[in-house]
Parts: sequence; structure tokens; C-alpha cells
Amino acid sequence: MSDDKKPVYSAQKGKRGRKSKADGPSILKRQRPLNRFEMEQPSENVGTSAKKLSANNSDDIEVNPSVGYRMIDFLTVFTAISQVVVCKKYKSDVEFTETGKRGLGFKIVITCKECDKVFAPSCSFIDKAYEINRRIILAMRLIGVGLHGIQKFCAFMDLPRPIFHSFYDSVVKCIHGGAEIMCEQSMKRAAQEEKGKTDESSNSGGIAVSDDGSWRKREFSSLFGFVSLIGWKTGKVVDVSVKSKYCKACEFWKTKEGTAKYEEWLETHADECQANHEGSSGLMEVNAVCEMFQRSESLHNLKYTSYIGDGDSKTYTGIVNSSPYGDSIVQKKECIDHVQKRMGTHLRNVKKKTKGLGGKGKLTGKLIDELSIYYGLAIRRNHDSVEKMRTAIYATLDHKLSTDVKPKHDHCPSGENSWCSWQRTKATGTLDEYTHKPPLHEEVYKAITPIYEKLTSDDLLTRCIGGFTQNSNESFNATVWSMAPKVTSSGKNVLDTAVYIAAGTYNVPHKCHESHAEHRHQNWAELLQLLSRD
Repeated sequence: MSDDKKPVYSAQKGKRGRKSKADGPSILKRQRPLNRFEMEQPSENVGTSAKKLSANNSDDIEVNPSVGYRMIDFLTVFTAISQVVVCKKYKSDVEFTETGKRGLGFKIVITCKECDKVFAPSCSFIDKAYEINRRIILAMRLIGVGLHGIQKFCAFMDLPRPIFHSFYDSVVKCIHGGAEIMCEQSMKRAAQEEKGKTDESSNSGGIAVSDDGSWRKREFSSLFGFVSLIGWKTGKVVDVSVKSKYCKACEFWKTKEGTAKYEEWLETHADECQANHEGSSGLMEVNAVCEMFQRSESLHNLKYTSYIGDGDSKTYTGIVNSSPYGDSIVQKKECIDHVQKRMGTHLRNVKKKTKGLGGKGKLTGKLIDELSIYYGLAIRRNHDSVEKMRTAIYATLDHKLSTDVKPKHDHCPSGENSWCSWQRTKATGTLDEYTHKPPLHEEVYKAITPIYEKLTSDDLLTRCIGGFTQNSNESFNATVWSMAPKVTSSGKNVLDTAVYIAAGTYNVPHKCHESHAEHRHQNWAELLQLLSRD
């Protein structure tokens, strides 16, 4: 019998009914051939290659550029081939048919009247399973498509029915385990890289991290959310945490509460429960950040000495109260993008509360946007000094108060490249031709002065030193939700996998701007494919 026809056996009895322990000692099990569905099943959640990879610090994955997939019309292509090729040995006609379909994988049967049939697989194998069946699950998962989406895609493309639910679940579980291992490795390397770059510039003894939480739904009614910590120097993810208020198994067994079966299930469910958060959805970020700070020393052997946040006092207060590093205080740093938004919020609120402050020539929406942008730019361009920031901020306000009779541009940057039109005109020597726009209304100036005093306080501007932002976190959030779309219903495992893959992808070194996206997605697809191997 040829290798293609040799059956693969399972170490299971062929009996349909289950044999209980009470039935007496079991007899020697006879083996039976695996069916076409079992052939595709991974033998364990995380393959041997994943375990080997967990002990290997190398980022380099060898990719053969000549290996790839193509979509073809079987009948059209192989009919054309059969018309121009003959058997090498007997010079007779050759026919091509297919057999052994398992999902999207199959065997091509090459038939010659004089020779034995030759079987060629349509793709490579992972263990005894067609690689394409796992690859399509991974590929679709990376773009946020699940089993039903795969089935629809195959139906519309006139492809065979791809896979069955049990196989899909097993592969998703396999990818989840592999992605988690890679994510952990990637974050450990990112943390050490962050520490190295921080030590080069200062002796802080720790690193600065920015945090941001994201939820599947708004208005704090979400059942799922996640939080990321990203190193400021490298822009790489050093820790992530996924929070869930929902567990499907708990919901199912709740109706059987009080029964013996329920108690038996409850004993083993604690380690598998998908719900890991109690309380409001808004507290997910607070709890997750506190947990990640508390495990930083055991996870990375370092401290997060500076916390970059969006002004939400609850999260920072939670960190301080949890005392992750004993008497060592974590320094609070402000995201300057959110500080800029704070200016806009205050100006809109005072306009709303003060009658007659809006309207033409007063505090219009356009003016609010201009003042907010000027405020943010003043901080960004002078983030190394509190006094420089304050001077630059008030320079923007004085600029708006200036008139031809009383110009107030002394603190505006000078030169032809200045943002101040008066200073640019002065640099060209044509001030005689310059005319100011109508100045800020006196009533508006009085109303917004307290806001400027509040948002130029020493305490706030000190936290702005360094020019920190949460842009990396927001970009990471978008990457996660592209893999687990908010509009699609899915559980914690799917969100876990998306977060793990996104973290690993995000931490890939930028080798070149043009090919970075293609390069990193190819590498991670190959890595996850390797992790599916047994």
C-alpha cells in the first residue's frame, strides 16, 4: 500500500457507547482510522513549536518567498494542463481529478492509463492536517472575521465548505495559546529595551509608561475592555490586561444552581471562568492598571516610576493607594493632547454658562478651536520648562488682544518662520503695512482669564514637562479593534487573541517605513502558523 493510502489510526475504541468505570476493567483498546474531521484537529492547545519558541529569544523567522497560495478554477487550469502534458514514462495522456477533500484542502489525483495513480496534496501539511484550513482561520481572525464569515466567503467564492465548528474552536484555542506565548516574550523584550533606553538618558531607576483603556461599548455599559501599558522611549507594549464581566458558561449553569451537577461544575470552573471583573465598566481601567503596576517587578524586574495618563484622577489615585512599590511614589505625567482638549472643554462650558458670551465677535466655536490649538502648541514647543510654557501660552492670548495702537507681541517667537503674523511682518521690515484683526472682546477676555490661570498652574505644567502623549496607546487600541470589531459579538477569548497578536505586531522593529506593515503581518502570520504545529 502506498504512503498516500495508509490509514491513520486513533487510540480509541470503535464502540459507540461510553464505557463507565463501573463496568469493570477496560480491555485492550483497538485502534480505528481517524475520520476526516479528526485528521484536521490539533493534538494540543499549544504545539511543540510554540513551546520551543517560548525558550528561544530570536525574532527571526525564515520565510520562503517562493511559497504562496493562489486561487484557481480547478477544471479550467487542469484541463488546459492535461492537453499539453503526457506521462514522462509511457508518453500517454494524463488526467487530473481531486479526492480526499477536507475543508479547503484536497489531493490532486494524477492518472495515466499505464501507471498507478499519483496523489499530490493541494498544500503542505501541519502534522496530518492541511495547512490551508488553519491558515484561513488565522487570516480571517486577523481581520476580525469568524466562522460564519469564513463560510459566507467560501460560499460566495464557490469554494468548498471550509471547516466545522469543532475544528474552528480547536484552532482558535490553539492560536490563542500560541499568541499569548509570543505576546509575553515580545513584552519582556520591549520592557528590557525600554529600560536600556531610559538608563541612557537618566538614572530614574524605572521607566515611564502611558496607559489607555478601551471598551467594546461606550457609556460604561461594556462587558469587555482592555488596557495597555506602553513604554515612552520605545513606543512598545510592555503589558496588557483584558477585563470581562461576562462568562457564557456561568450564564448557562446559573439555571442549574443548587443541583449536584452544578456543584461539580463549579469546583473546576474557577480557573476557566471568563469573568475576571466585578463592578462598573469604568473601574476596569483602574483595576487593570493597578494590577499591571503591582506585577511589574515580578514580570519584568523593573518599576514603572512615571505614569502618563489622560487626567482621570481615579486611575492615578488607584495606583497611589495600591502602593505597588512601597514608599516609592509613582510620578504623574499628563498627556498633552488631553490637556489641550481640557482647554477646549473649559471654554465651551464657560460659553454655555455665561449668557451673551457667544455670537459674532465674541467666543465663537472657531475662536475656541484656535485658542485650544495655540495652547497645545505652546506646551509642545516648550515642554522642557514650566516658565517657557506659561510665557508661550500667555503670548497666544496677548496676540489675540493686540491692536494697531497697542500691539502685544513681545513674547511671540520672532523671525520669518514665526507663527505670529506681526513678527513675520517685522522680520521683513514692512510693519507699516500691517493691520491687526479685531481684538478679543473685553467681555470674553474677562470670562476666560480664570481658565488660563487654572490651566497654567505650576502643578499642571510640571506634569506636562517632557511632552508626553498617549498616541501610541490609541493607535494600539485601533489595531486591536480591527481584529475584534466592536460591531461583531464575540467573547473574551477572541478579544484576548486580538490583544496578544496586536501587542506582538506592535512591537515588531520598524525596519523600513514602506514595507513595515507588509513585513510585520507576514512575520506574525508565519509565527502563528508555526505555533499551530504539533
